Amino acid sequence: MRITVIPDVHGTHHWEEAVKESADRIVFLGDYVDSWDNRQPDQMKNLQAIFDFKKDNPDRVTVLMGNHDLAYLSDPWVSGHQWDYATEIWSIINYNIELFDMAAEFDGWLFSHAGITKTWLSIYGINKDTDVPAPYSLPNWNNMSILERINGIFHKDHYKIFDFGPYCTNSYGESPYSPPTWVRPRSLLSDMWTSGGKYKGQVVGHTEIRPNPCFYEKNGNRAIIVDSPEHDCIFHFDTEAEYNWVEM
Repeated sequence: MRITVIPDVHGTHHWEEAVKESADRIVFLGDYVDSWDNRQPDQMKNLQAIFDFKKDNPDRVTVLMGNHDLAYLSDPWVSGHQWDYATEIWSIINYNIELFDMAAEFDGWLFSHAGITKTWLSIYGINKDTDVPAPYSLPNWNNMSILERINGIFHKDHYKIFDFGPYCTNSYGESPYSPPTWVRPRSLLSDMWTSGGKYKGQVVGHTEIRPNPCFYEKNGNRAIIVDSPEHDCIFHFDTEAEYNWVEM
């Protein structure tokens, strides 16, 4: 499968050329706003253009939530938060909230903004085959996959568990307690959720890193990190290709 992975847009327009490439899927990894370079109102127009592109290609395009996007729905604790435009950005995101997911899986690879750890799943009871943990109130909890539970909780507006919250032990996100919008690669690889080996690895953005993309492995876990300081990295991922993995 050929997947065009577009990380951390942050107001840039690189995605417009990237989506012209032939691909089976296009996955945006989140963080569509909060740029120091591309100012308003262009950022909001760019954000709406991404949503319109998703609406025009509903079965081919996946739009995931990043920490900078979530900050306009929940706690504005991220750097670069645009207080002067917060209401307008909230309105655009909230109006299109049904287009988002928190995580997605394609051809055995799990995609999210920063990654999903076993510890994070456990502290919120998401991986427990018991009655639905309060206050999620999701029907058919025991018949849902963990990925369906994660997205279901998100779509029930339970945003707090995806925030940098009380269980996080490191403000940078270097902790397996960190949520899928915030955890860093080293902690992700040390505690990666693979659903008992169902997933080959995880594909994430969030952490600016060079070279890019980076192919890291640790203790049998594999993560592809796709983000750059310039926010211009596009990864044309061939899930059948062989890549050179580096021990982290």
